[in-house]
Amino acid sequence: MLGTKPSKLHKILKGLAIAVFWIAMWQFAALIVNQPLFVPSPLETVASLGGLIVTSKFWLSVLMTFYRVVFGLVVSLVLGLVFAYISSHFKTVESVLAPFISAIKSTPIMSIIILALVWFQASFVPVFSCILLCFPIFYTNTLSGIKSVDKKYTELAKVYHVKRARILREITLPSVLPHIYAALSICLGFSWKAVVAAEVLSSPKYSMGFNLLTAKQHLETSALFAWTIAIIIISLAVEKGLMRLLPKKGNTL
Repeated sequence: MLGTKPSKLHKILKGLAIAVFWIAMWQFAALIVNQPLFVPSPLETVASLGGLIVTSKFWLSVLMTFYRVVFGLVVSLVLGLVFAYISSHFKTVESVLAPFISAIKSTPIMSIIILALVWFQASFVPVFSCILLCFPIFYTNTLSGIKSVDKKYTELAKVYHVKRARILREITLPSVLPHIYAALSICLGFSWKAVVAAEVLSSPKYSMGFNLLTAKQHLETSALFAWTIAIIIISLAVEKGLMRLLPKKGNTL
């Protein structure tokens, strides 16, 4: 019927059709190049991925990369919330942090990683890179959410001597949480890119980034494609899965 929303089956079939189209384009490119060293076919890549996922090394590398992403996200989230709360109460702190936040946002991720290689051990470089990339996003979004709280409600609550805990729960959090969810949605994608890029350069033994580098050095292009696909699938699965568990976010920066 006209005006009705597409069914789940229709969405699935549409998604499959799009996937088949791009796989066909990939296969076409592989046939044109005719050099597996440069562009392996989808079948060769799937075979390589199948060989990887049955090894303990693959899952240990996935687990360690996942750990670094989660650790970096949690630390950056906590720091973002704490400093946003402090900045909302002390304008001097906000002013002092402003140049630092702007500088981090403008700094290329590779510069951050290279500096981290000088300062830290290889295993901590991916975590630090993730924190430094995500902290400004959590900070600015949370601060924006705090500033968006309608002061009329907070002032009225103070007049009637409403407890701070209730003000926080019923007035502040509903305004701030959508901004935090939006920041989290952004950082879930950025964190994987930052961590894997840092792992490529710092080369901790068990990591997805290190396996990417190893595949490139050994000219195993099908394995390189396989690891790349694994990273994409896992990062998307984590992002979509987590965001489904959270309430829908509102407008933000």
